[in-house]
Amino acid sequence: MARLIKVLVVFSTVLSSLANGEGDPVSSFPGAELVTKSMEPAKSHMLVLGALEKVDRELRPENYKILAAKKSSYTYYLPEARQTKEVFEYYLDQLQSIGSLEFECRGRECGSSSYWANKIFKSAVLYGPEQFQSYAVFLTSSGWMTIYVGQRATRKIYARLDHYLLSEKVD
Repeated sequence: MARLIKVLVVFSTVLSSLANGEGDPVSSFPGAELVTKSMEPAKSHMLVLGALEKVDRELRPENYKILAAKKSSYTYYLPEARQTKEVFEYYLDQLQSIGSLEFECRGRECGSSSYWANKIFKSAVLYGPEQFQSYAVFLTSSGWMTIYVGQRATRKIYARLDHYLLSEKVD
């Protein structure tokens, strides 16, 4: 029953934000502090759809798509969160109500957190021990959404939410 109430609250929040014309239909984790927000015009973006693998001594995603899309990015610091799993599940619950899960990894199966932070997201604040990271990709009616949650060595937890509004597929 408690899970049903939680889903209904999330669903009503999503519908409310869509009805008000707000950009991203996902609410931030309770107590979250917005660290950075960026909006990029329509251009080519790499959407990672697989874990990282080493090829010829270089890391790269085992699967990805190149999208022509507008991209909105939000990085949050979560001072009240104690576990990355709790934060990741919070966002998964919302995203599953508006889209279909296309890829998910947790912990070391995601690969190098340094690569995720510095190469994929270009945000060093997301770097931390591999066992405390999670990533998921969802296909929604408006495009793609990704969530990355990581904990730094200082135990501070950060979440990165990206929304790709599709214009057309490049590759």
